[in-house]
Amino acid sequence: MVRIAAFAVVVPAFAELVFAAPLHLSRRAFTLQDYADFQISDGTAGNAQADAAAVFLTPFDGVDLATVDSTTLSAKTMREAAETAETAQFDPAIDAATGAAATALQNGKIKNKVLKLTGEVQTLNIEIAQAKASNEDTSDLETQLAAEQTKLNTNIALDTKAAGQASQGVTGGTTNEAAASASSSSSSSVSKTKTKAVRATTAAAAASTPASGTADGSSFTFAVQAYADFQISDGTAGNAAAQANAVFVDPLNGLDLSTLDDSVATNMNTMREAAETAETAQFDPAIDAATGAAATALQNGKIKNKVLKLTGEVQVLNIKIAKAQAAGEDTSDLESQLADEQTKLTTNIATDTKNVGAASKGVV
Repeated sequence: MVRIAAFAVVVPAFAELVFAAPLHLSRRAFTLQDYADFQISDGTAGNAQADAAAVFLTPFDGVDLATVDSTTLSAKTMREAAETAETAQFDPAIDAATGAAATALQNGKIKNKVLKLTGEVQTLNIEIAQAKASNEDTSDLETQLAAEQTKLNTNIALDTKAAGQASQGVTGGTTNEAAASASSSSSSSVSKTKTKAVRATTAAAAASTPASGTADGSSFTFAVQAYADFQISDGTAGNAAAQANAVFVDPLNGLDLSTLDDSVATNMNTMREAAETAETAQFDPAIDAATGAAATALQNGKIKNKVLKLTGEVQVLNIKIAKAQAAGEDTSDLESQLADEQTKLTTNIATDTKNVGAASKGVV
């Protein structure tokens, strides 16, 4: 089983008597856990903020973040594990469930979002502290932090609103019998759906990651668009891959990605972030407030938006990899990220394909 870095910081009771300055955190302070061991979704809603803090914040109490060993940024790996659980497990399970079971899974997903975003915020706090200690500019990091904190606050509010309700995770654990039964039923249904959709999904996913071309792209420009102008959620489900490709992939067909100006990836990432913000700040609350056909249409729109967001992420990584390879740099970390994002993209394309022809609703 893949092991995922987590934190278990042990500070002796007499530490405050020995250290007058903030504590330094060393690599030895960490152990490894699987996602199932640090996930917080099982149980009841309403306590996600405290549960997530226990994972990502409490271990750093009294620690000068500027002195944290660089390996502590493996918190990113934990955050990514939570994000993968969201797209590869929660979303399909919620789609396949109904009634109380679907509500419990949705509550679990929100708690997982709080966990994921708390990890992201803490990682950014560490990066900012270390950058400041090196007298580096932190404006970009602080902009990212503000955006992630807004998402976190939104999801904490949703969790608080659902306080006391059943919450179901996707890795097992204690929960009510009804939700557990629904989770099992959902897994079976999702498995059957994936079998039916695999051919169309594989083809669509492959189309989203074209090889770099040979034409000089140094003069190519990619202008930032307002989210309302490039969103693809309105209409019907089933064509998200092609629509997302039209935004992020097709404009670069035939171009040597290594020759692109850095502004191309930067602008693409800005648009990707806009799609991600729409997901957490608009789709999630709208879905929670809707019922019946309206909720289903919004959920379909959210899946299409995920395909859009992830297609942008994959293309940005393709550009970064091409540039790094052209410069003779190691791309192993980037390629690992690309594999993770492609897996998420493939999952969401499958969900969109399964819903082909169904009504899809956007939020702008």
